[in-house]
Amino acid sequence: MKPIGLTLKRDGEPMIVHLCLNCGKVSCNRIAGDDNSYSIVQLMNAPIKPDTDLIAKLCSSNIDLISQEEKSLVLTAIYGNNYERYLK
Repeated sequence: MKPIGLTLKRDGEPMIVHLCLNCGKVSCNRIAGDDNSYSIVQLMNAPIKPDTDLIAKLCSSNIDLISQEEKSLVLTAIYGNNYERYLK
């Protein structure tokens, strides 16, 4: 499973979107307390260049990757309301 991006549950909880390198299935997993927060932020900020097949898989699974405007919601969920101090 390769992490390819982040999405938000309806309640705003961030989830990691994974792509299975064997079968191509796309799935989401909740972020756990022991996940590396810096790796999550790197994943969130990494440029995504999805191909046509990946876009179709995301659409058929009703998965929307986070937008630029939603990044602050992810940072707040990971670090709390004062997340800016962790990013210096």
